[in-house]
Amino acid sequence: MARRKSETSDTPPPIAVFFGDDDHTRGQGIRALVDTLLPQGVDRAMAVSEYDGSAPEERGGPTPAAVFDDLATLPFLAPRRVVIVRDADAFVSAARESLERYLAHPAPTGTLILECRSFPKNTRLYKAVQQAGGLLQECKKATDRGAPQWVADAAARRGKQIDEAAISRLLDRVGHDTGVLENEVEKLSLYVGRRATITCDDVDALVGLSREERIFAVLETAGSGQLAAALRQWRQVLSSDPAAPYRAVGGMAFVLRRWLAAHRLAAEGQGVRAIAPKVMMWRKEDLLAQILRRNPPGRVRRLLAAVAEADLQAKQGRRSIETAIEALIIATAGMR
Repeated sequence: MARRKSETSDTPPPIAVFFGDDDHTRGQGIRALVDTLLPQGVDRAMAVSEYDGSAPEERGGPTPAAVFDDLATLPFLAPRRVVIVRDADAFVSAARESLERYLAHPAPTGTLILECRSFPKNTRLYKAVQQAGGLLQECKKATDRGAPQWVADAAARRGKQIDEAAISRLLDRVGHDTGVLENEVEKLSLYVGRRATITCDDVDALVGLSREERIFAVLETAGSGQLAAALRQWRQVLSSDPAAPYRAVGGMAFVLRRWLAAHRLAAEGQGVRAIAPKVMMWRKEDLLAQILRRNPPGRVRRLLAAVAEADLQAKQGRRSIETAIEALIIATAGMR
């Protein structure tokens, strides 16, 4: 993240660029800046102009002339004019020189906000934004390594601490999408009330597995050879969701295809830590390694064929779907 002096001073920036691959963080940053530039009570319909940077000019897309005219228009019943260009990569590429000239003498009462996926730091425009006292904020998705700290920071912003084990459990349940994580941390913070720390028990209580994820977990347990535990999990699923057998066939096939994908990535030389998030097994590297050892590609293909046969038998009335699912769990947990 790169920031200029204007972000911490009382002088509003003439330009702000939010760039990177995290849609949620970009949007959140823009909302926060607009709230700062335009206090409550300001009619934003009069003070904000917004363009879709991916649209052509004839469909209302931005042009340098239109954007600069908006920025130069004196604000009406507002402290500032704000012009936002969403999805601005194409606009920035086409208007780079015009933007550089504008930033040499920006409108004193306007702020231009650009939302981009890419804004290279080695360009003259990047340097022009810096020299103009603009705000540059890089918005990256949380990586496997950075996600735990991201969650801890999100909790800290709400005055809470979150146990390392709880962070791990949360990431395991919902993945690394920062928008989803932000919502879950918000809910957890409200759930614990005045208590200062979010624990694993809180995550278990509030961030439960979805119905599909429970089925995935059953097959993962079976795939690691834990037959009794897998059957116990399956019966728990059935007790809370009588319709589960009708989704289980598709869920099992989905998991088995993920295992095949993991084998293909391993054959390409990727390690289990790199593979796990790609097959939706975040922070389950040891479990994935065990599953792949017990279930080589040929066995996984045979299990996939057994799933298809079980589905056909159930549809033809030759076997109940409940009996077929238990047989598949037993087959998956059995020795090869």
